[in-house]
Amino acid sequence: MRIISIIQNEFLLRKMKLENELERTINDKTSSTDQVTKKSVDLVSKLANTNNSLETLELYLNKEVEKKSN
Repeated sequence: MRIISIIQNEFLLRKMKLENELERTINDKTSSTDQVTKKSVDLVSKLANTNNSLETLELYLNKEVEKKSN
C-alpha cells in the first residue's frame, strides 16, 4: 500500500502548489486584470481536476476495502 500513499501525497502536493499559486496570482498587483483572471481561471480548473482525481482515488480505495471485507 506504499504506492497508494505516494499517489495520494502527489495529489495533495499538487493541490497545495496550485492553491499557493492561485493565492499569489490573485494578490499580484503587477499584472493586469485580464492576466490575473485568465491565470486564475486556469489554476482553478487545474485545482478542480486535482481534487476530483483525489476523490476518485479515495472512492476506488474504499470500494477495494469493501470488496476485501466481503
